[in-house]
Amino acid sequence: MEDVKATVKQEISEVRARIAGLLLEIDDIILQVNPRIEAEYATKIGYLENDLLKWQLAARRARRRYALAQARANSGMTFETDEFEDQLDNELEEWENLLARNVKSFLEAAERYAGSRPMSSAESRELKHLHRELIKRLHPDLHPGQPGEATRFFRVAQAAYENGDLDVLRSVAVATEGMGEEDTFASLTEDEASIELELVLAHERVIAQQLEELKQTNPYALKEKLEDGDWVIRRTSELRGQIEAQKAAAHAYDERFAELAGGHLDGR
Repeated sequence: MEDVKATVKQEISEVRARIAGLLLEIDDIILQVNPRIEAEYATKIGYLENDLLKWQLAARRARRRYALAQARANSGMTFETDEFEDQLDNELEEWENLLARNVKSFLEAAERYAGSRPMSSAESRELKHLHRELIKRLHPDLHPGQPGEATRFFRVAQAAYENGDLDVLRSVAVATEGMGEEDTFASLTEDEASIELELVLAHERVIAQQLEELKQTNPYALKEKLEDGDWVIRRTSELRGQIEAQKAAAHAYDERFAELAGGHLDGR
């Protein structure tokens, strides 16, 4: 009986170790890999996408202003060159807000990229090692019902890992030494241990699915594309072509409006 129980306990320990590895990979993607991908995408592609959105907005605004002026002219009514601006602001508010959000996201990603301090190979290895140990020691999924202090230490460790703060991770590792080492299976019966094994196996499947879904979504899904120089060249070329087309459309409608208004439209 004890041998069976010992075997089940060993299996539980092995599954928990695999869960720790999955959680570590998830955290690494969320806290380290994805922010780097976002920053790289912003500096390689995102700035052009924002410029395209800006000129799409300009073209849409120019086209709508011309349509409003044309309708007024068709009715034999006069108009001032700037009298449609408030209406256009209201109609295009959603587009303006989208552009503002995109620009804000680009700036945040670019600032993270510009402000990041390169780590040495030794520092990077130590950062990952400490994070791995603290995952095993403090992660709530591995230690359900842990005291509030352990949860707070875990949050501090996560923030430190995200920011690459090796000193804080070192201090958390020292402060939490001995946590998470208790034998939670000692008092389990053989049946209880078997049930616990089924539970941790189910938990492993859930975490594995979460990891797979994370890898299939942006920004992680963009990783391979950004590493493909040919794709980056094609995408930037495509975006520049679209930008020029939108610029041309905006200028064309501005010129039509200027002609309709008697040439009083200020040049763009």
